[in-house]
Parts: sequence; C-alpha cells; structure tokens
Amino acid sequence: MDWREGTPPSEGWWPTKHFLNANQGAYRWWDGEQWSWPAFAHETAAKAAHWAGKKEKKDANVQWADRPDDWPERSRT
Repeated sequence: MDWREGTPPSEGWWPTKHFLNANQGAYRWWDGEQWSWPAFAHETAAKAAHWAGKKEKKDANVQWADRPDDWPERSRT
C-alpha cells in the first residue's frame, strides 16, 4: 500500500496504520475534519461505530491508504 499523510479525498472509512504497530492494519473514520480512533477487522460493527465516535487529536499523524479494490463500490471515492 502507498501510505499518505494529510486529508483523504472524502469522508468515510480508510485503511490506516496503527500508531503503535505499523504492521497491524487499522481502519479509521474520516469525518472531513478529524480522524476517529482506530477500529480493527476482528471487532464487531457496533464496536467500530463506537470508535468512529471517538475523535483523535487534531494534530494526530495518521497515515492512510486508498481503499482496497475488494471493498464495496459504495465505499470508494
């Protein structure tokens, strides 16, 4: 994956690097202004929704990548 910094092109879930372990994939919700706390693939949808409501610090250095091709069409920008 090509990792990027800064603002992604749209709101929604994005693959991100977890700040504690770059090899562990995390997903974060971008609300157009701030990143959420990370959610992980092994967690339930309810837990991911919980994390999406928790906002990261504005100066968090989150790296994100394009959504994978196997994600549903509606999730892509």
